[in-house]
This record gives sequence, C-alpha cells and structure tokens, in this order.
Amino acid sequence: MDVSVLTPSFGYARFISDAIRSVVLQESLKVEHVIQDGASTDGTTDVLDRYGSLGWVSEPDTGQSQALNRALARAGGRWIAWLNADEFYLPGALARLVEEGDRSGADLVYGDAVFCDEHGRFLRGLPQHRFSPFVLQHYGPYISSCAMIVRREALEDRPFDESLRVVMDHDLYLSLAANGGRIRYVAGGVGVFRVHDERVTSGPEDDYRDEREKLAARYGFSTGSLSRFAGRGLHRLLKLTSGAYFRQMSSRRRRGADLRWFEEAAHPRADVTP
Repeated sequence: MDVSVLTPSFGYARFISDAIRSVVLQESLKVEHVIQDGASTDGTTDVLDRYGSLGWVSEPDTGQSQALNRALARAGGRWIAWLNADEFYLPGALARLVEEGDRSGADLVYGDAVFCDEHGRFLRGLPQHRFSPFVLQHYGPYISSCAMIVRREALEDRPFDESLRVVMDHDLYLSLAANGGRIRYVAGGVGVFRVHDERVTSGPEDDYRDEREKLAARYGFSTGSLSRFAGRGLHRLLKLTSGAYFRQMSSRRRRGADLRWFEEAAHPRADVTP
C-alpha cells in the first residue's frame, strides 16, 4: 500500500462524501482511506455505509488526536496522509507528493493548500515556500495538514499527542524537525481546506495560545512578540523570493470556481488545480 489517508470525523455528514470521493479517485497509487468517526449522530455513519469497501469505525473518542492514532493503528501504507472529513484533495495530488518523497528520501513532503467555502467554491490559494525550521517555530504551522504526507516510520515512535486538541499538526512538524527529519516542499495545490463555522480547529483563541506555549516549552523557542515578528518577516521574505506571493495573487481570478472536480457538474479537471 502506497498511502493511507487518515480521516478523523465527527458531525460532518454533509461534507464527508467529498473527502471520500477525492481519495478514491486519486490516480497512479495504491491508496486506502481509514476513517475514524467519533460516534457521530448526524447521519455520518449512514453516509459511510454507502461506500461498501471503505474501512471505517465509529466510536467515542477524546478528540481528534486520539482519532488519528486509532486510524493510524489500522493503516497499512508506507506513507501517511491526514485529511479531515470536511476537506478534499485535488486530482493527482498524492502522487506528486509520493514521487518527491521517494525521489528525495524525505520524511515529510508538503505542497500548497487551497481555501474553499462550505459549498466547495474557490476562496483563495495559499502557496508556500521551502521548509524553514525558524518559520515553523516563530511564525507557526504554515504547512497545511491536508497538503502533506509523512513517512510511516516517522510516526511509529512518536504518534499524535493526545493531550493536544488544536496544535497537533504543529507538534508533528516540530518533532520531525527536532529529530533530524527531512522535510521537502513541492509547489502546487494538494488539499482543499473548507472554511465554515463548524470546524474543530475554529475554537477559542485561548486554547490555541495555551497549546502553543506548551509546544514552545517542549521545543525550546520563544513566543514573544519579537520572535513572532522575526518569524513572520522571514515567512514573507521566503514567499516573496520564491514567487509564492505572485502565484497567490494570480489565483484570485478563480474566486468562486467550483473545486469539487469529482462531481460530474464541476468544472473540467484541467481547471481545478491553482
């Protein structure tokens, strides 16, 4: 198995079919979709039942991190991807990441995320830049979880921290970097992040701030205003010099375009990748 896509799910019955179809239609790879639902009562399991060959479990959990670990325990892929139930992939996205990971020997490969509204319509692109440990520490988790894959071995000794409810992605990236992990960037859209009012990570700002302080203590970096200013400055410089800002501005012409390429009524496949 090339890739196992882990999907933690809770209360996203109206979105999860998009995630499933975007995984099923990924080409040139052997991909399995491992869904861990947190005992949803909104009809999510009825949706999952419609996909006969899908591997899913629905049971109570303590949060997204525990759901990810339970899905990881059932996964058989040499690469692990993380796609939330309200997100979806662009066509050919996983194959591009795996190709770069196999070529370079990287432990984690990431690309660009795209933002859409609740109906799957393009809001904005978010092109990134080559990996920077300094930006990761002092600016934040600029790598989008829906736009990356991580080598399975990198997670075996260090699974997701179940004490974290908001910044478990940041913790994963910081842990890899601190332990000498090789992290590579591939330009181009990979995952689509859906903006809506029910997102799990749209919680109180205090939760994010408290957990970020916990990571700062764990990995030895400052969260002071000067450090954040420096991190933000380098992030912007790298985006400018890499052409990411130009690509971001150019993508604005696509605002409102339907990104749900797996729907027959959606725009042609050639027009969905920013």
